[in-house]
Amino acid sequence: MAFIPEDKLLEIKDAASIEEVVGQYVKLTQKGRNLSGLCPFHSETKPSFTVAPEKGIFHCFGCGVGGNVFSFLMHYHRLSFPEAVQELARRYGIPVSLKDLGPEGARQAKKRTTAYEANAAAAGFYAATLASSEGKPGREYLTKRGLTPEIIRAFQLGYAPDAWDTLARHFQHRGIPLDLAQDVGLLAPRDRGGFYDRFRNRIIFPIFDRQSRVIAFGGRSIGDGEPKYLNSPESLLYSKGRTLYGLPQAAAALRATGVALVVEGYLDLIALQVHGIGNVLATLGTALTREQVRLLKALAEKVVLVYDGDAAGAQAMKRAFPLFAQENLAVRALPLPAGMDPDSYAQAHGAELFRAAWDEAQPWFSYLLEDLIATHGLDIEGRVAVLSELRPFVQALTDPVEQDLWLRNTSERLGVDAAALRKSLTSLAPISAARLDPRTNLAVSLEKAVIRWVLGHPEAITLEELEEWAEEFENLELKGLLDLFIRSYREHGRLDHGLLVQQAAGEIQRQHICALTLEEDESDGPAGDFLAADWRRDLRVKHLKKARARLKARLKNASDDEEVPLQVQWREIDQQLKDLSAL
Repeated sequence: MAFIPEDKLLEIKDAASIEEVVGQYVKLTQKGRNLSGLCPFHSETKPSFTVAPEKGIFHCFGCGVGGNVFSFLMHYHRLSFPEAVQELARRYGIPVSLKDLGPEGARQAKKRTTAYEANAAAAGFYAATLASSEGKPGREYLTKRGLTPEIIRAFQLGYAPDAWDTLARHFQHRGIPLDLAQDVGLLAPRDRGGFYDRFRNRIIFPIFDRQSRVIAFGGRSIGDGEPKYLNSPESLLYSKGRTLYGLPQAAAALRATGVALVVEGYLDLIALQVHGIGNVLATLGTALTREQVRLLKALAEKVVLVYDGDAAGAQAMKRAFPLFAQENLAVRALPLPAGMDPDSYAQAHGAELFRAAWDEAQPWFSYLLEDLIATHGLDIEGRVAVLSELRPFVQALTDPVEQDLWLRNTSERLGVDAAALRKSLTSLAPISAARLDPRTNLAVSLEKAVIRWVLGHPEAITLEELEEWAEEFENLELKGLLDLFIRSYREHGRLDHGLLVQQAAGEIQRQHICALTLEEDESDGPAGDFLAADWRRDLRVKHLKKARARLKARLKNASDDEEVPLQVQWREIDQQLKDLSAL
């Protein structure tokens, strides 16, 4: 923070509207002057996450996270402050020099930028190799799998030659640091020094983020190499549990349909794209994570899981169901015939099943219940086993209405008394997400009300009045906030909420600014001005009473010459107090 000029921060903040940035990750709906949505930082079913476009801040009243547009990217992508600044500057075309970021920030930013450059160079190298004579084995494999040249270009597919150091030599020629290429998983160290190519004799699938930048790679062996699929390791750019394959290619179709199909593999996704199914995303060699479900929640209103038609695919779908329930995101299961995956099904039967995926799919709880019944049967022991396995899924349902409906459905299907079933399945229901530690909340007081009003009506107060009020504040935490406001007024001539949270002294103060700005209370609406006048009057009364107490002390020891003017002052204060009490 200390190294980045405030005028540069203001320029970036003004260009990067917080509703636009947050809206890329959270589905926001209008609520008065503000926007509301489900918090991306904790599980909830009722929106407690608020974005204030006019103020340039956000705050979650559930988990307490709050801040400005920089803070949001820092929390969401786990970036440092300089990295968040540079990322927003890049998105909105604002030049930021490494010098502006300070020594450590510049080092981090340069490393991140070079990592993106290394990945982009590798993607270009692999794509060029696929198109060359050396890439013939790759082209033959893709042709056999039914991929068109248009699809190959759209996904920037490539080929890693069956050699040990072609990419390493390419990087040396381009001046890309080999140790950094190792950090992002493109090269691996030799025991005797130097590096070798991590991907060899493989079809290469570049993995993109939502800004269409290459962040990692997947490689599918086309020979005898093991493993069949080799993926980039976690790196400063890539966390496999926080992204999905096919994001930029699916963006338009997701917006148009509101439905996301989730498959397990790269080629499953691409095969559906070949058949004109654009709203498809794929997991990245791991079980679906909460972060991926939250990403899906920002992209679509409904999700259909289309996993392989085998026991492993069914188990993977079942593991994912509680995550969708906890995030209150509608999900259905589209089971495929045994031994088939989306690719083989589309080649054998066409893509009509996937075009109507939501209508053809089964509600997830119904799919789960029938699968358990098929496994355990409907004798007494079987029904007990079904209910035992069903319990954690019922407890994952955060919407009480949805939970009630499925409990009734289960009661009828299993022939179990509804009240007994409810008691059995919900008795150990987990506690909802923890809220802020109440010890960190600001005490309800006149001073808190003043702070809230100032944040809500910054144009209605002068610097002089703020300074006068600061002298009267007794709560040190609140006085610290008011002192911060005063500094902002002195430096910028106005109260800029987005900059305030950047200048805040720590996370707690940042949360207080956001909460007090956005929480609804009696100061909202037409009554606000009258309440503000009351607060001003009360503070003035408090100030006058303190002055009168000081006069009283002076009068006890005053000389004859001093007594008369002090009594005059006393009467003037009394009169002012009477006048104020009459208001």
